[in-house]
Amino acid sequence: MKKIILLFSLILMSSLSFGQNKPKSMKDRRDSFFTVMKLSDTNRLKMHDLIAENGKTQKAIKEDPTLSEAQKKEKLQAWKQEVSMKQKSILSPEEFQIWRDFGKSSKQK
Repeated sequence: MKKIILLFSLILMSSLSFGQNKPKSMKDRRDSFFTVMKLSDTNRLKMHDLIAENGKTQKAIKEDPTLSEAQKKEKLQAWKQEVSMKQKSILSPEEFQIWRDFGKSSKQK
């Protein structure tokens, strides 16, 4: 009986310890990725501003009741191309490729 109680308490403690490992938020993951990329503070700030602007603009396009689904899709595609051009102006070609790879890996998770 004591062995069963001991086993049960060990299982309970181990499950509680695993439950405390929360996944990092996207912002935390992005910040740590910027650190790995060794972005300057200026470029880091520009990227944060661009990411915030991107979120607001995509939300506005998606929630615009005057646009049809096809128009929304077209506007979102055009906006994504504009964001990509802005990212290229902020980041070096190597940094841009690393950033794109990070974005692809984030979408897969």
